[in-house]
Amino acid sequence: MRPALLAILLLALLGAGCGEDSPSPEEVTSKAVSGLAEGDEKKVCAQLTEPAKRKLLKVIANDPPIIQPVRAATCEEAIVKVHAQLTEPIRAVLRDGEVEEARITGDKAIVAVTGAGTDVELEKLSDEWKITGGLFMR
Repeated sequence: MRPALLAILLLALLGAGCGEDSPSPEEVTSKAVSGLAEGDEKKVCAQLTEPAKRKLLKVIANDPPIIQPVRAATCEEAIVKVHAQLTEPIRAVLRDGEVEEARITGDKAIVAVTGAGTDVELEKLSDEWKITGGLFMR
């Protein structure tokens, strides 16, 4: 094998394991949506910023869309309670986590959730996309 070709192959192999990209806005949104359908509170809450978690608690306690108001002390508790109120048809829509292509402007993005009729707002913080609004947040 030629030395140049060998060097290119080695660089390609080394590069494949390094500097893995962080999830895209679409992937982050899909994880949150499918996590909600599955009742996976850790999966959902890991995708939210801290302010978004606090906003979620306020919204679901006061006037949430599609569910009855619930009180929760943490994001995780909130997701468990929200999931318990979701009907099977709603879970089915959310289950595959299908989303549209993100509309990205600088460090902000909006991703439409297919079939759910809602947009999710994201922001890139420390090279990671996190959800800042949407779904149950107003």
